[in-house]
Amino acid sequence: MSEKPEYLASLDELEKVSIVRLKGNIDQAMIPVIEDRIQANRKAGSVIDKNVLVDYKQVEKVDSAAVAFHLVRLKEYEAKGFKIGFVNTSEELKVFLDMFQLSDAFKIYASEEDAINELNQ
Repeated sequence: MSEKPEYLASLDELEKVSIVRLKGNIDQAMIPVIEDRIQANRKAGSVIDKNVLVDYKQVEKVDSAAVAFHLVRLKEYEAKGFKIGFVNTSEELKVFLDMFQLSDAFKIYASEEDAINELNQ
């Protein structure tokens, strides 16, 4: 798809990692928008073939419903053997990952450099 969705600041592709830079409000109202984008990408032939780093630096607000939806989708990558990482997360997201015992599956990195060094190998 050529048009960038409102929640996506940018998508940077490295050799073995896709860096998804989110922006704005990632909340319950955004779930159908994200789901539509995922389905459209799949219909266009998009496949899961890299590790993923999600950058929350430009996110203003995130709610638990959107995070839960997001994590379910990211579990698909993990199920295919890829690593998932987060950078610039809020304390809320950290608590959510711990609460649902997902902190082992989804690593939170101290910096983008640390994440890229590990995920792009």
